[in-house]
Amino acid sequence: MTKKTSGFTIRGAELASALEIDPKELDKVITFFDSDPNDQWELRENDHFIYLNKSLQERLFSEQGAYAIAKYMDEKATKSIWARITEFITRHKEKIRNAFISRKIQENCSSLTVRNNRHFLSNKDVINILGTSPARLNKAFDEIRRSDDPMKIHEDFDDFDEKEHKSPRYYSLSGFYKLSQHLSKQLTAKDRRGWCAAIEVVGKKTFKLIIDEQTAYQKRINSAMDAVKRRDGKRCQVTYMKRDKYNKSVEIVAHHIYSQEHYPHLAACQDNLISLTKEIHIDFHTWNGGFHKPCTVDHLIHFVNELHPENYEVVLRLNKVKQMLDAQQPKSKAV
Repeated sequence: MTKKTSGFTIRGAELASALEIDPKELDKVITFFDSDPNDQWELRENDHFIYLNKSLQERLFSEQGAYAIAKYMDEKATKSIWARITEFITRHKEKIRNAFISRKIQENCSSLTVRNNRHFLSNKDVINILGTSPARLNKAFDEIRRSDDPMKIHEDFDDFDEKEHKSPRYYSLSGFYKLSQHLSKQLTAKDRRGWCAAIEVVGKKTFKLIIDEQTAYQKRINSAMDAVKRRDGKRCQVTYMKRDKYNKSVEIVAHHIYSQEHYPHLAACQDNLISLTKEIHIDFHTWNGGFHKPCTVDHLIHFVNELHPENYEVVLRLNKVKQMLDAQQPKSKAV
């Protein structure tokens, strides 16, 4: 399917608008092409167009098909339409390229993180979005560093803790746009220059959508965590401790049974949250190998059995959670 439809992206209504004619007039032009198989005018299926819906005679045109129709109309019209159709094709190609850029950003933004009120992307994600190599990106960084507007540490880039991040070098969005604009002027391939030149405009729109969604997502998580602490009576479900006049140092936190980072689809699910004291929360993650390690209901059950074996009730509850949530886990997810 991909091979058959690749390159056929122009809808009839779009082509008619570019030619400044009514869609019905475009249909008449197409009918003329089909009327005489022996003349010079020909529209070939799978070359100039494909059918989106053959019963309705609804087509998708290739650039070649659009130019074929424009050439016919140019000979019949009183004024040239080449400028119009050329501009339309150019804008259409830009629109498709921008859609691919937006998709590329969305597929390579998992590292997006906030530090000092700035959003940063990993070196790996930046390389993938820009479609370049690590060596070329490093060269661009060095070239910008020697320019009149060099990269500023903590503002345009930062070197994060290697223990917490797979890629220590991160670029803020401002640094990312500096790199894209620099490459748009320095790369040798014209299409790559065009890709990098469009990244800032497309990126600002796309990252706004991503960041707005992340903000709303985090609000849903925070709301679920607050609701769970109220549900549990602001009491630790392992030790049954709560903050009162006798235990003023106790702090209750909401713990993700299936870790938020590794099971994001469960992050705002109240069934996936349980109230613990901050001390128990730290003890569990230390026992499990650190806060960066994935955790599941099985890990928490094992922890309770080993360190709080007297609490049968919470194990019963966790087994019910396991029955509810295990069915939602991707089959390939390793525990």
